[in-house]
Amino acid sequence: MKVSLGDVDNIETKSEFKVRMSYLENGSTHRSLFRLMPPLHHDADPNRSQVLAYIRENLICDIGRSIRAFNSMRHPKSKVLVFDQVHRMWKGCDWLPSDENSKDAMILVEHRALERRVIAMDGELRKALKEIKRLNKQMADLYSDAKTMGESGGDENQKTLVEEFNEIFGKKSEKPSKTKHQQPLNSIESMVAAAWK
Repeated sequence: MKVSLGDVDNIETKSEFKVRMSYLENGSTHRSLFRLMPPLHHDADPNRSQVLAYIRENLICDIGRSIRAFNSMRHPKSKVLVFDQVHRMWKGCDWLPSDENSKDAMILVEHRALERRVIAMDGELRKALKEIKRLNKQMADLYSDAKTMGESGGDENQKTLVEEFNEIFGKKSEKPSKTKHQQPLNSIESMVAAAWK
């Protein structure tokens, strides 16, 4: 199932679109072509972007298609191209430097970057836990205050609170009386009901 981007309009179902779009015209996938891409700079101007030039050369396509391919490969779900935050460059997901010293240095740099992220997340987690403890303590204090207020004032405080609530929301403090029979809907039913009383 080889398809070019021009055939997208002819595809009927979403699953057919996913199956067909994962392969290029020559039968390969984006991942197989670009997973070993060396680190390259990307620019907002497509004509100055090394990444887009590399994609254009390998796919032999126009700038529009290379932009779409780049956007699909850098998407977090596919991660064919990953951004190296240390060197501020895009590279293939499986790319490693050619010499052993560079490989070790790159892995060490990435490891230290991950350690920094873990330390930062640990600090944020500790702050969140402190905030949760503070809120739980505040809630317990409010509960104990409400409990002591209820015990000391008893019914008087509750009555005043209920009266204030009723004044604010306009509700009656009396419960509505319950009737055994429902009121009739039209006048004939009301006359029959009156005759039976």
